[in-house]
Amino acid sequence: MTPQRLVCALVEALGSLRVRTIADILRTFNAQNALATRYKAFYNRLARPEFPVFVRQVYLDVLRKLSQSVLRAESPEHFGYFSDIVVQDGSSFAVHDALAETFGGRFSTNRPAAVELHTFISVFHDQVLNTQLAPDKHAERDFLPAPGDLTGKLLLADRGYPSLEYFQQVIDADGYFLMRAKADLNPKVVCVRGPGGRLPRFEGYRLQDVLRWLPRRRLDLVVQWGRPQGRTLRLRMVLVWTPKKQFMVLVTNVTRRILSATQVAETYRLRWQIELVFKEWKSFANLHEFGSANPALVEGLIWASLCAAALKRSLAHASQRVGRRVAISTHVAAMCGAHILRDLLRCALEGFHDLEIILEEIVHFLSNNAARAHPQRDRIKGRLRFGLEYVGVSA
Repeated sequence: MTPQRLVCALVEALGSLRVRTIADILRTFNAQNALATRYKAFYNRLARPEFPVFVRQVYLDVLRKLSQSVLRAESPEHFGYFSDIVVQDGSSFAVHDALAETFGGRFSTNRPAAVELHTFISVFHDQVLNTQLAPDKHAERDFLPAPGDLTGKLLLADRGYPSLEYFQQVIDADGYFLMRAKADLNPKVVCVRGPGGRLPRFEGYRLQDVLRWLPRRRLDLVVQWGRPQGRTLRLRMVLVWTPKKQFMVLVTNVTRRILSATQVAETYRLRWQIELVFKEWKSFANLHEFGSANPALVEGLIWASLCAAALKRSLAHASQRVGRRVAISTHVAAMCGAHILRDLLRCALEGFHDLEIILEEIVHFLSNNAARAHPQRDRIKGRLRFGLEYVGVSA
């Protein structure tokens, strides 16, 4: 068993087949290499502590070397002001109960063991930038990207992440954020603007004192918090009245000159892109509870699942740029593992002979079978509505 053979077997099995046991991966390994490796020998290699370290490095190499820009701003306005739009969130799932000491879960009574994948993605690259694996019981806020990594970028994140200290650090690093906050925040209201103009009667009060009296529509506020040593933190808060008859609270340091209140609310919808990544992992890359009590084996298989998903997404992006200049659906491409991975991985095992031919076949297949069904609908209703365009795609 060589590292190259192991990676190829893991990626093909997890990226194109339904994997429930280690034996499913072993069968792929033996088929690829015309071998008759026994289960015990194969399992012992995967159960070593070095296995997850190695596969994680392969995953990071795939992200670093195969990622490319697939979306860009059409003009310097709005999204063109940012070098990238990035999203942070986490996805968790249960693992074998015997792993509770290594991977403690939040719900210790029902499922005592669980892991969470804290993930950082780029909207412009439509790809993961980094993933951290941790016990599910750890706080999400601990895995936020370093403020220095956000210079010139706009960070989108959900309710588990906001922190006044982190906000200030991002501002100091010349970065931007747009985060959903809990409705119980209680800063001082400095300014309130509605669709009809300024609403001074609500200004000067604490938010919770006037929240129930605010008009049930989209509002643009300037709010302020007191900080240690007599300092203050002044931010923008956009309130959006939802069908659930409550306000969705969005906090940002992006000015009205760059994004209006309506655009802030719609920009936050781009956070859904990370949920699509999580769906690909769990639906089309076999990211699920692996029935093993060996922590090294479980962690290694998790990283291998992410490798398979990242490779399929990169192939979709490459096909979009060099194929028939049509937008490729990464969701459909994720479903096509059986059609695009087998020959590519066997090519890798044979010294990459005929690689150009194999890649041309993959591009041709995805261009004809994974093109977005409604690219114009994306422009009107989806992530392109504020002037984003696909790179390498004809208008």
